Amino acid sequence: AVMKMPERGHKTGTVLEEEYPMINRYAEKFPAFEYDSPSERVLRITFNKPETYNSLDAQGHRQLAYIWRDIDEDPDVSCVILAAKGKAFSSGGDFGMIKNNIDNWNDTVGAWKEARDLVYNIINCSKPIISAVNGVAVGAGLVAALLADISIIAKSARVLDGHVRLG
Repeated sequence: AVMKMPERGHKTGTVLEEEYPMINRYAEKFPAFEYDSPSERVLRITFNKPETYNSLDAQGHRQLAYIWRDIDEDPDVSCVILAAKGKAFSSGGDFGMIKNNIDNWNDTVGAWKEARDLVYNIINCSKPIISAVNGVAVGAGLVAALLADISIIAKSARVLDGHVRLG
């Protein structure tokens, strides 16, 4: 996970990491994403694997499902922005995760549980969530984008659900 500190003009150009301890906490516990704080008490979570169109491996899928519990309980966060780098918002599960789900029943059931928990954890998160969707949005990324309190979706975005082909 890459940590970026927001720049502010009233200090010497950058904010010290001590002022935004939330960024370090999330980067350590949920390293699948990039974090920054564009404004005080605002946490931006960014999908940052543009080379794979921001696909999620099994760990990223799990982290996306459960990060919302921590955000809900975090007194340092008042609002969340969910964004992505590159041409896509999220292309869904990567091929390794899909193969594991096909080959291993326990992985399949685990992914189903995480998918259900993703929905409930976002819905139950008391902090406003804003998604900024560009390009393709599929799978867990699509779920997070559409369940956000406010979804800002580019006209060029493509929203797809590959789950309908799984059976």
